[in-house]
Amino acid sequence: MMRRLVVIRHGQTAWNAEHRFQGRTDTPLDETGRKQALEVAREVGPLLPGLILCSDLARARCTAAPLAAATGAEVIFDASLEEIDLGAWEGLDHAEAESRFPAEYAAWRADLPIRRGGGETEAEAGARAAAFISAQLARPDQAATATVAVVAHGTVLRAALSRLAEEGAIDLDGPSPRFANAEWRVFTWHHA
Repeated sequence: MMRRLVVIRHGQTAWNAEHRFQGRTDTPLDETGRKQALEVAREVGPLLPGLILCSDLARARCTAAPLAAATGAEVIFDASLEEIDLGAWEGLDHAEAESRFPAEYAAWRADLPIRRGGGETEAEAGARAAAFISAQLARPDQAATATVAVVAHGTVLRAALSRLAEEGAIDLDGPSPRFANAEWRVFTWHHA
């Protein structure tokens, strides 16, 4: 049986619209984000996910809710899918982050592995999320689930997909993708 992994970034929040770093700050969806969540349910619902793995932060939970209602899928909320911990960067916009943390900001812009604001690295965030996804898909009671949806956050999703590709669980054509708010993609899951 071919299994599909549908990866979904949460809808827009006010901080997304303001280009603020959210990290693990529990910001809600704004009006646009709530509309996006309904659209995700309309688009992804026909793929019939039998399981939804979701970050426990409100913006992800509220994005997953219409999809769960439309499909009747079991939802598992877990902190392993929370966004990368950005420490003291959380709540800052780009100009503020660059002003307060110039060396970190320059390193981040150069794609170097750093702990922004004393938080975690992207690799660490990706490892925890990838391990959770793999463990859930390996559960014996989920062996017959053909489609699993994951609702989480942009950076942790990108990092988790890189890790899953390294492990041979999915294929990526090039670097791990960046996700816009409410963007989703489908991957074939290769592990049993």
